[in-house]
Amino acid sequence: MRLNRNLRMLSGPVMIMFVLMMGSPVIAYASVANDSSSQSASTTWVPSPLAQPATPTCSPTGLCPSMLLKAYDVTSLQSAGTNGTGQTVVIVDACGSPTIAADLKTFDKHFSLANPTLNIINPQGTPCVNSGWGVETSLDVEWSHVMAPGATIDLLQAASASSANLYGAWSYSLSHSLGNEISNSWGGSGACSASVKSILATAKTDHVTVLASAGDSGAWGQGTTQKEQNPADCAKVLTVGGTTLTVTGTGSYVSESAWGSACISGTGTGGGGVTGVSEPSYQSSVHITEPWSAPAVLAKPDVSAVADPCTGVWVYDSTSGGWLVIGGTSVSCPLWAGFMADVNQVRAGNGFAAAGFVNSFLYTKVYGVSGTSVHYAADIHDVTTGSNGWPAGPGWDAATGIGSFIATPLAHTLGTSASA
Repeated sequence: MRLNRNLRMLSGPVMIMFVLMMGSPVIAYASVANDSSSQSASTTWVPSPLAQPATPTCSPTGLCPSMLLKAYDVTSLQSAGTNGTGQTVVIVDACGSPTIAADLKTFDKHFSLANPTLNIINPQGTPCVNSGWGVETSLDVEWSHVMAPGATIDLLQAASASSANLYGAWSYSLSHSLGNEISNSWGGSGACSASVKSILATAKTDHVTVLASAGDSGAWGQGTTQKEQNPADCAKVLTVGGTTLTVTGTGSYVSESAWGSACISGTGTGGGGVTGVSEPSYQSSVHITEPWSAPAVLAKPDVSAVADPCTGVWVYDSTSGGWLVIGGTSVSCPLWAGFMADVNQVRAGNGFAAAGFVNSFLYTKVYGVSGTSVHYAADIHDVTTGSNGWPAGPGWDAATGIGSFIATPLAHTLGTSASA
C-alpha cells in the first residue's frame, strides 16, 4: 500500500487507529496545517496476525455493522422503526475524501445497507487533500450511517485543518440549520476558547448536539502531564471516550473495559479534568468522583463506546487500499452522533424539539446522584474495569464517563422527556 510520505508527527491529537490485516507495520501521522492553532487528526497503522481477506470477515476483533448494532441493542431499536428518519447528521472533517460517495456505496452494498442522502459541502471552497483525513472521513460517514441509516448525512469538508476552518464549519452548519448533531472526530491541545464557547452557546440555543472525540493518548488535564484535548474539553460538548468491547462471535454483548494501552503501547482513550474550569452543577449535584486532587473541575469524557483498535470496526476507503479495521475515539464519536439522530427521531414523533445540549439530562436524570437513577442500569453500560491512566470504576470515571449506550431504553428515556 502506498502512503503519503510527507506526513508529520504531532503531539496529543486524536488518532484514527487502523489494524491492517496483512504486512508489516507502517505508522503515518496525518496533518495538514503547520500553524500552532491547527487541529489535526493522526492515523496509526498496526499489524494483525490475520491475512487480509478480499472482503471483510466479521469477528470480535473486526466488527461489522450487524455485530455492533446487536451489541449495543441498536438492532431492536431499528427494527421498531427508529433509524434516524427525518434527521440530519453533520460530519465535520478537514479535507474530506474525493471518493467518499463511491466508498459509502461500496460499504453499504457489502453490508446490505440502504444508501443514504449524502450532501458534500465545502464551506470554505476547495478543500485540502490528505490520505489520513480521507480515511477519517470514510469512518465518520460510514459508521454514523450504520447507527442512523434513515438519516441524511451532511459532510462539511473544511478547507484545511486550521482552527478557523474547522470551527468555521460549525458556524456554517448552524447558520444554515443543517442538522441537530455535529460530529467531530478530531482535536488538538489547548483550552476551549471564547470564540468556540460562543459557537457552542448558539448550538445550545438551536438544540444542536456538538460531539467530540476524547482523544487517543490516554489521560489528560489536571493531575497529568498531558494538556487537555480540544474541543473535547469544552463544557457544552458531548465528549465521547473509548472502550474495549467484548462480544460473542455473533455480536452479543459480553463486557466493556476502558480502552488502555494493551493493544498498542502509548494509546488509550482520552479523559480527565479541565484545569481551571469549575465543575458544572450537573456534575457536582450528582457527586461524580474525580480521581485528581482538589479543586473539583469540569470532568470528561461524558460517555463512551468502542474505540480499541483490537476490537475495531470495518471501514472501506478506496484510496487507502480498500477494507481496513479501525479503532480510536474517531469510532466512538460518530456512533454517538448517529445514536442522537435516532433519539431526535423519537423526540420529533413526540412533538419535542431536538435534544441539543444533552449533558445535563444525562448526568442528572439518566445517571442520578452517585449513579442511583433507575435509568442508569437500564439505559447505560457502566464500564468498571480498565484504565487510561485514570482507572475505570463503578459510576462516572475519567476514562469512560457514565458509560456506553443501551440504545433502545436510552432512546426512549431521551426521546420521551420534553426536558432532555
